[in-house]
Amino acid sequence: MIVNLTNKRYIARNPFFAINFCDRLRGMIGRKFHISGFDAMVFGGCNSIHTFFMSQKIDVLFLNAENKVIGVRKNLARWLICVRCPGAVSTIELPAGVIEHSGTEIGNVINVSEEIVAGLSTQIARKNMAQEMESIVPLRESGK
Repeated sequence: MIVNLTNKRYIARNPFFAINFCDRLRGMIGRKFHISGFDAMVFGGCNSIHTFFMSQKIDVLFLNAENKVIGVRKNLARWLICVRCPGAVSTIELPAGVIEHSGTEIGNVINVSEEIVAGLSTQIARKNMAQEMESIVPLRESGK
């Protein structure tokens, strides 16, 4: 899931993470975004893309190391040689119109793995609760 934390709106619900060489090389070539499949493609360690052989126009978000949007490209045409954003460390390709619909703009903070962060928040909350309970009722007897 990809969420704009600044305005609390969903950007994508089922992203595809292009991690291995083949997925990164292929990207959106021969693929289409579809509501029943994936609705975003995420490239880590990437600050530029091309739109060769793509079957549809796309929107692109460029993020820095803090997941802050530092570049926005809307409704990109096919067959562009290079679309680049210096300083970006990850790129999110989306169906055309998603950036406008989600209200995402430069400076917004994006959560690319919301379910991981939600799970981590739950773990931290449980740990803090356990520590608080131990301070009220010690689990170990002292002095024995």
